[in-house]
Amino acid sequence: MGNLYAEDKPKDCQYCYWWNPQKKSCILTEERCYYLIKAPKPKVTPCTNCPYGRIQPCIGYCLKKIMGQGGVE
Repeated sequence: MGNLYAEDKPKDCQYCYWWNPQKKSCILTEERCYYLIKAPKPKVTPCTNCPYGRIQPCIGYCLKKIMGQGGVE
């Protein structure tokens, strides 16, 4: 999975403000790059790992909860 960068990021890092010409490298680490866009964390719900809601919408009641209560044998 590739990193996402802001549109105003220079095409080449040597044109960036954080470029150090003496060391020929960026003074920021790749994880701290000024232009790096952080992806939002996915929302975690009780049905996140439910196999029934993965492909299609929930069917109206939580089968995971029912199966965890021992209602289905």
